[in-house]
Order: sequence, then structure tokens, then C-alpha cells
Amino acid sequence: MSYILLSILLFSFNNVLWKKNLEETNTFFLISYRAFFTSIFTLIMLFLFLKSIPKVEDILKITFGSLLGAVGLICMLKAIKNNALQWLGIYNLIGVLIIYAHLYLFEGFTKTPSYMGISFILIGYVSYLISNTHKTTKVALKTHVLFLIMIICFSYSSIIHWKNLTSDISPIFIVANQEIVVFIISTFLLLFNSKKEIKRANYQKNVQKVLIMSVLIVVAMYFSFKGIKITDPLIASVLFLANPLTTILFSSLFFKERISLIQIIAILLISIGAFLIHFQTN
Repeated sequence: MSYILLSILLFSFNNVLWKKNLEETNTFFLISYRAFFTSIFTLIMLFLFLKSIPKVEDILKITFGSLLGAVGLICMLKAIKNNALQWLGIYNLIGVLIIYAHLYLFEGFTKTPSYMGISFILIGYVSYLISNTHKTTKVALKTHVLFLIMIICFSYSSIIHWKNLTSDISPIFIVANQEIVVFIISTFLLLFNSKKEIKRANYQKNVQKVLIMSVLIVVAMYFSFKGIKITDPLIASVLFLANPLTTILFSSLFFKERISLIQIIAILLISIGAFLIHFQTN
């Protein structure tokens, strides 16, 4: 479980950098530019550390999971572009329920989770959502449809990759596959929607920031998949509810952004829950 907690911290710091970089550049350009470097990094890691290449049918399963992840990412970006960021937290909570229902109904999942740990995390997360109700705006039905597609794709991508990992497929291979798929799709969308951005993009200005983001995301994804392999998608999805709050914490520490008392309490509750889950799983 320590791998998942490390990945959450890295993803959160990456989110802060993502937020700052998006203020200066186009979304699809940043995704494509970042995925270009992450693809190179992971291909080098494959060359150095991969002991065996998965079977064709396994590669197809991995690619399907990666496609779902990429579709989820695109839907998320299109949805939050409509000033619906607070709804993202609500749909992340729905994602936990989707994964829970699938594992218990279709996978014969009988492992008993730490209900007390999960309860602390859910209480902390709901407290965070309630503290932001004044910021939650009404959004169009189309935006809700995008969020629903996003969370279904993310949930089943997590389940598919978990099943691949339990079949002894290397996390490095899955990370490389995921990033190559993201690079291909984001580059296509960039070419289709934002040709002007390619011409006027300042590649040299952004390269240092994007390289830092690329290293963070590769390590975070590797730890995330290692953690999912050791635990399961349910525990991972519950723990990842901490991501918005740890992002707020990093924003406060590094960029002096304001953090409220309720958010501090929510962080403490989620931390207690994570400790209880870690205690039980070890």
C-alpha cells in the first residue's frame, strides 16, 4: 500500500505543476508534449528492465485498458473546461462504488477491506465536498454525461490493469503502453483541433517544466500499478480520494495558496483512514 500512497503524493505535486502550466499553454499541447517524453522514458525502461514480452492477447487487453484511460482523460478535460471542477470530486466517489459493485458482483471478490479505514477516508472526503458546495455550479446534461463516461472508463481501466498485473505482466510495460496510447490520441486531437497551437508553441520555454512533469508521472504511475498489484482496485480507488486534498496541501506549501480549516480536518481524517488500511493490509 505504501506504493499507492507514494503515487498519490507524486500525482498531487504533478497536479499543481499541471495547473500552473495550463495557465500558459493549450491543454492538448501539454498532454501530447508530456506524453512524448513519458513514452521515451518508459521505452528506455522497457529496453533496460523488461525480461519478457507479453503475449499478443495480453497486449490487446492492456491496450484496451489504456484506451479506456485515455478516453476518460479526454472526457475529464472537456468536462472541467466547463467550470465543473467540483463535480469531479463527486464523480470520483461514484467511481469507488462502481469498482466495489463490479468486484463483488462479477469477480467473486471476498477480501474483507478495512471498513473503519474506508469510513474515515469517506467522511474526510465528503467533508471536503461539503466545504466546497458554495463553489459547485450547475452544469449542462452534456457535462454530466462526460463525467459519467470518464468515471466508467477510469474505473474499468483500473480493473483491467489490475487483472493484467495479477497475471504477472510488468508494471513498466503497462505504463509504457498507457503513455504511448495517450501520446497518439492527444497528438491526433491536437492536430485536429489546435493546429495554430503547434505553430506558435514555445517548445524551449516549456521543455524544463514538461520534463519534470514527465518524470513525476512515470514514477507515480509505476508506483500506482505496483500498489494496485499488491492490493486491489477498491483500496486504490478509496485511497486516491485523497488526491484533491493532497493537491491543495502542496499548493498551500509551495505556492502559498489558502487552505481552510475544514480541508485540514479532511486531510487528517483521510490520513487516519489510510493508516488504518495500511495497518490491516500489513
